[in-house]
Amino acid sequence: MSGGLYRIRAFFAPDIPDEIRAEFLLTSAVQMQKQARLLFLALLLTTPTAVLAAAPDASLWVRYGAPAAMALLCLAGFVNLSRDLRLGSSLRRATRFTREVTIGSSAMAAMCSAWCVTSWLGAPAGERIYYPIVIALGAFSTAYCLSSARTAAFANLVITLVPMLMLLLTSGERMDFAVAVSLAVAATFQLHMIDSHQARVVELLRLQKNARELALSDPLTGLLNRRALIDNAMALGQQGPLRLLVVDIDHFKAINDAHGHDMGDEVLCEVAERLAIRADLMGSVARIGGEEFAILGRADELPEALALALLHDVRTAPMPHGGQVTVSLGVAEGAVANEDDWRDLYQRADRALYEAKRDGRNRAVQAEARVEGVAAKAA
Repeated sequence: MSGGLYRIRAFFAPDIPDEIRAEFLLTSAVQMQKQARLLFLALLLTTPTAVLAAAPDASLWVRYGAPAAMALLCLAGFVNLSRDLRLGSSLRRATRFTREVTIGSSAMAAMCSAWCVTSWLGAPAGERIYYPIVIALGAFSTAYCLSSARTAAFANLVITLVPMLMLLLTSGERMDFAVAVSLAVAATFQLHMIDSHQARVVELLRLQKNARELALSDPLTGLLNRRALIDNAMALGQQGPLRLLVVDIDHFKAINDAHGHDMGDEVLCEVAERLAIRADLMGSVARIGGEEFAILGRADELPEALALALLHDVRTAPMPHGGQVTVSLGVAEGAVANEDDWRDLYQRADRALYEAKRDGRNRAVQAEARVEGVAAKAA
């Protein structure tokens, strides 16, 4: 594909990263609703001037029909967009809205273009030059409001301006030619600004996504942090009982004291990787502080044998400092409907963890089960 064709394709089908595509569509739809509402109001207020601007011998359609139709469309659009369309919460609604805006704005552009061309052809020579100015101001304002929908913005500019540019270029008048060139340059610059605007929106959404990920991840290991783990617990808790494994590295202070904190960080990362590999897609893996980790998932998805597998994986893994590392685990199960339930689940797993440490470390202990809010020893 040649460079020119590639740029044209890129304009109409911009490269929106998959990870922010849905958010981009939602954001664009919400922004278009706000801007289009104000645009409809502005166009509604200016439609009376179309009656005054009509040529003296213009037909009734040009003088009254087109302005009245435009006023009704603008009023209907303003009223419709003043409602809460909930575009920010539904990708389907946002996509449909963008499609409807593209079709509707193109139809309005065709109506405005027809009014302008007809008025130009019927106006005295000394008044013709005003019509390209009037239509250009409306076209540029509309294109700006539609900048989030490139196809709609481009279609509006082409439908509105191209007929007038053809009349200006073929009129044989020196000033008409100058106006046509100026409008073409302005339209090209407008398209460039639309492209730049979308690039800024994409970059902003990418930065926001990265910021959210950083706020919910541990900077050293890349695992989730405590806040993200709690959020996941609230979401997963709606699907059924959860199983929580709290994991603590045995004698980690001794590693730091003997090999330094940098080596200790490498050991933390190695253990984190082992936990993440073993847990895989079965649960959320988080570093919740110091040398303590957690694995959370639905009780029917996290197998009971996972704890023993983790003990083996860590114990047999080669570590950066050249020595053996073991971990202790506390395991608890329960329903999580709110943060109080989460605290109860975590406290039971934490108590089981310290029981494992008291019993000699390098082992897993199952916490007390809870039946209808009453603690009961697990079998």
